[in-house]
Amino acid sequence: MTVWLRAVLLVLLATLATAGACLAEAGFVDEKETGKWSDSASKRLKEISADLQKWKDAPPAGERLSEAQSEVLKIRERAEQCVADFSAHLASVKERLAALGEPGEKAASEIQATQKKFEKDQQDIEQQLAVCRLTSIGARDLRNELTAQWQAMVSRQLLHHDKDIWETTTDVLVNGLSFDSTKKIGFEPWPALGAGALLLAILTPIALMLSRMLRGRFPMPDPETANPPQRSTILADLYSRRLPWLAVGLTVVVTLYLAGAAPLAAFGAALLISACVAPLIQLLVCQGKLNCAESVPARLLLDLVLVAGALVLMGAHDYLPGDAVPMLRALFLLALVGVAGWLMRKLYQRDDLSTLRSLRLPIGIALLAGPTADWLGYPNLGMFLTLGIYGTAVGVLLVWLGLSLIGHLFDSLKDSDAESQSALRKRLGYSRGEKVPGVGMLHWVVRIGALVGLGYWLLYAWQVSESDTALVRDVLHQGFQVGAVRIVPSKLILALLSFLVLLSLARWLRTQLGERWLTRTNLDSGARQSVVSLTSYAIVGIAIMLALSMAGLDFQNLAIVAGALSVGIGFGLQNIVNNFVSGLILLFERPVRPGDWVVVGQTQGYVRKVSIRYTLIQTFDRAEVLVPNSELISNQVTNLTLSDPFGRVIVPVGVAYGSDTRQVRDILQKVAREHPLTVLHDPRVSPPQVFFMDFGDSSLNFELRFFIRNIDYKLSAKSDALFAIDDAFREAGIEIPFPQRVVHRPAGEPVETKSESAQIPGKPGPAEKGDKEDEDT
Repeated sequence: MTVWLRAVLLVLLATLATAGACLAEAGFVDEKETGKWSDSASKRLKEISADLQKWKDAPPAGERLSEAQSEVLKIRERAEQCVADFSAHLASVKERLAALGEPGEKAASEIQATQKKFEKDQQDIEQQLAVCRLTSIGARDLRNELTAQWQAMVSRQLLHHDKDIWETTTDVLVNGLSFDSTKKIGFEPWPALGAGALLLAILTPIALMLSRMLRGRFPMPDPETANPPQRSTILADLYSRRLPWLAVGLTVVVTLYLAGAAPLAAFGAALLISACVAPLIQLLVCQGKLNCAESVPARLLLDLVLVAGALVLMGAHDYLPGDAVPMLRALFLLALVGVAGWLMRKLYQRDDLSTLRSLRLPIGIALLAGPTADWLGYPNLGMFLTLGIYGTAVGVLLVWLGLSLIGHLFDSLKDSDAESQSALRKRLGYSRGEKVPGVGMLHWVVRIGALVGLGYWLLYAWQVSESDTALVRDVLHQGFQVGAVRIVPSKLILALLSFLVLLSLARWLRTQLGERWLTRTNLDSGARQSVVSLTSYAIVGIAIMLALSMAGLDFQNLAIVAGALSVGIGFGLQNIVNNFVSGLILLFERPVRPGDWVVVGQTQGYVRKVSIRYTLIQTFDRAEVLVPNSELISNQVTNLTLSDPFGRVIVPVGVAYGSDTRQVRDILQKVAREHPLTVLHDPRVSPPQVFFMDFGDSSLNFELRFFIRNIDYKLSAKSDALFAIDDAFREAGIEIPFPQRVVHRPAGEPVETKSESAQIPGKPGPAEKGDKEDEDT
């Protein structure tokens, strides 16, 4: 069975290789199909150009012009792809012709036939390439003309003057309201009411049960207590109150939609969405408080904007009388300006938003721009400004809301110095000191995605058409020329994202291999470290090569650079290349980083800069030492802050014979635990320990060992511990003895008292203590 399986795999691989060779030889280009398309595209461009000449005298509807722009844009994109395909095919044919060499009479007949075939193919491809380029240029020029026509039409529409609101109101008061709506709102009671009743019967008990669960899971604290409620408790309380009403609102919306009253259903859906988002807005606007003065106008503003957007999307103006539309629009804009001004006034009074006070005038002008244009008789301009300005404000508010909530979520995933970790970390099984892999990178991806979504929302809010963004897309996808280099931003962005994703994958895989997967095997620590390093280097190398390839870098240039470097190395650049490669290793592997406390030979200090050729170390005397990178790679380097800033402090202490050793131990333990920098509850290091080292000549020798959070404060922590130990021993009556010596004298010599005690700096001498030297006669 294994032999047959191998045979089948070999056949499949051979088939794929043959197919790949055939596709490569064909260049992925179907010349006949491309020729037919280019003919039809040229014909269609001529028809659109003829229509454009007519539209200059009689402008068409906006939809017709937009369709023409989209069609021309598709033709140009297809023409650009055609140019790229045929250019690649032409380069392949030229390469084969160059491989055959110059044609000659003495060449074999098969070679001459092959050369003639390739020359004919080259002529055909060049001809088709010229057609595709002409089509692309024609589509580009026609698109520019259509864009100019579109801009002129939009300008005319925006500046179209109609009756102002005062004239419209006067006409309605004098002549009455006409009922000439183009559509009628229908309502079919059956089976909509039955479906609504069934849905209400299902959703109501579910909503009540969820409401009780939320109140039981997140109870509100007693108002008399001084402890403020947490954000989760406030959200749970707000949603528990709204859940029954949300169930009723959803039932009403579904019933109206099934009954055929689409505009009313859209109105209700907008209010329902606003009710779902309102607690989040209230929580963020009130900065974690249960209620504040700004929450009411913020929720009302969201209601107005969502309702207006829903009614515009559903075409609610078709269901209203023609005279009522401008009046209702004016009333809506008046309410919008009033609520927005109310909200701004409340926000101006907050101390944390004092910068808004200096922007009162531009914000006020922006809020009044759209309604003022509508009231003066420019409805199109007013609608354009209102949707743009207020849509931008709502988009920024929603993005800020989403990023704030996601930020709190990611903050709960990060490790904290507190003894109690977040509930989410406990639920995921992460203990204190253990990092969640990829949290920072995922947070940045979410931020970038939110900004991209905001960009698309702004395009929609300001009614930017597809043709208006075509130039930006051309620059992003086609790039621009800088000298002899063509820079394509989309390729660069894609290459950067791919490199970051693969780099994150390498870091995650390195952690998983070293700490989890390989620990279950029989490999020793050295073999595991080798596997981890080689795997991470391989992934980083693949990431670099893939990113360079996606960015459009020609690897032939890398071969030339590599050849030049090899020649340079042969002429005596070994030391420079050694430092260069060592610098790359330091930059990628990062065994020393700026800010680390390192010891290299006789040099000790902080790393200030890691460059390609050298590493700058600043000593404690503020002398700057340039260490070649090769020394950091080939010699032993001590990094005191590589994996963490923790460091151990050792304090030797000697007490007099006869002292209570257990009392000494307790005092030393207490001194270490009371120091603010001492690490007490971290699984990576041990808590403070006291060791009874030995019975000395004149003292009982102890050692106090404890870890501090920052090794930079090692000397100050040791000094603080010595001061505290001296104070505690004085208070407890524990004596720190002096070294004593016994002198023996031969018989017959006169007795002489001599102090041989050594003076300890900072301590009282033997005379002050009253110590006497023992004599042996």
